[in-house]
Amino acid sequence: MRTSVYALISLVAAIAIHASLYAANLSIGTEVGQVYPNYILPSLSDGRPLALSQFRGRKIILHQFASW
Repeated sequence: MRTSVYALISLVAAIAIHASLYAANLSIGTEVGQVYPNYILPSLSDGRPLALSQFRGRKIILHQFASW
């Protein structure tokens, strides 16, 4: 149940981010110069929210996948 709530919150946040960036005519993607959506998800260690923007300037690996 808790995982479902986090998944739903993440989905709603992603849709809101994409909609706001689309309205601002910013390009979204993974190429240099494009804006990547700022995901906010719970930490695996203690459940506190972590935002992708907290890692700005650092190299990270972001593994995104879908099981559908």
